[in-house]
Amino acid sequence: MLRKVAIGYGLALATALAVGPQVASAVTVGPHSTITVEDQLLQQVEAHGPGYCRHVRRKCAEEYNYGGRLYYRCLALRGCARY
Repeated sequence: MLRKVAIGYGLALATALAVGPQVASAVTVGPHSTITVEDQLLQQVEAHGPGYCRHVRRKCAEEYNYGGRLYYRCLALRGCARY
């Protein structure tokens, strides 16, 4: 089993090394590239104040017990799931 996994990883690595430079050269990244978003789900999130998420974490922990599923749901609903 370990031999099959090692062979699979080796093939994946060889493929990535062979295809990688061609794919990387096709991508242009820089200040000249811009992304315009109109009528799409991807929009800028409204920024909160500096202590907003700290306050929300404390309130959600008091109400739903820290670390539980409802606690993380509470954070997500208030926009603080990533902080």
